[in-house]
Amino acid sequence: MIAFLKENGFPMTIFIETSDFKDTKEGFEGYISVVTDDEGNVISEFTHADLRARVHWSNGFFTALRKNLKK
Repeated sequence: MIAFLKENGFPMTIFIETSDFKDTKEGFEGYISVVTDDEGNVISEFTHADLRARVHWSNGFFTALRKNLKK
């Protein structure tokens, strides 16, 4: 699990739980991540081949969130 905490300067707290994923139909082996907020609400779910994708996803999410908060 990765946690991005609001108390550490992020616009909100999110948790990313990751587990192994295998899609035999598509021939994909990698990971599936579920993103939740601090109340346990699911924000997103995505598959990826590299664990760094979780950090890239959260960077894009927080960038979009910050832009919406400024409006």
